[in-house]
Amino acid sequence: MPVIPDKKKSSYQLELERRSNDLLRVYNPMDEDAVVIWDLRSGGKIFRVPAKQEAVFPRYISEKYIKEMYDKILNDKAHDAIVKENKRRIDAGMAAMDKTFKTNEQMVFEQKFYNPNNEEAKKIISLLYVGVETQYGVDPMYQKEQEELGSRDFKDILTSVQEDKTKPTTVSKQNNSEYRCDWPNCDFSTKTKIAYFGHRRTHRKEIKKISE
Repeated sequence: MPVIPDKKKSSYQLELERRSNDLLRVYNPMDEDAVVIWDLRSGGKIFRVPAKQEAVFPRYISEKYIKEMYDKILNDKAHDAIVKENKRRIDAGMAAMDKTFKTNEQMVFEQKFYNPNNEEAKKIISLLYVGVETQYGVDPMYQKEQEELGSRDFKDILTSVQEDKTKPTTVSKQNNSEYRCDWPNCDFSTKTKIAYFGHRRTHRKEIKKISE
């Protein structure tokens, strides 16, 4: 019986598959190791991020870790706030917040901690996500060489010459390999990945402000 080929995948689907295998560097700001479990139905594969350290995983594992750690940070913040508020009430001779659905008192109180504003959410994610370690199936050196060589097709060369003839005499040189920090209100930029990762680590002290 002849094998029926699968439906041809679109370039968009192929790009998503390629990106899923990128290697991303992540950071664990907690005082204990974090564990990500993948494919639990088949016995599970365990990926560990040591406490206060970085780790490199495929994109799909890294993004799962970031989501789970993001939720943990918010949950921990809500829990600490509840404990603090109940203690304040008890010390003042009041009853602790009602946990039942009768008043929804505690639920209303803690909801605000689960929905941070965009800037705070971005800070948490930027802390956990250090950057792309390696792009799967992409050779930066080859791409650079191809860009320098340019197309040898006549029409492409003609278009290039025509564009050059119409450009102003002074053209600012653009940097295509610049790394910019995505931390809110930070304008740091560099041409090297090492310097970029090093700078990103300087923001980790702000995790204390996020969790307060």
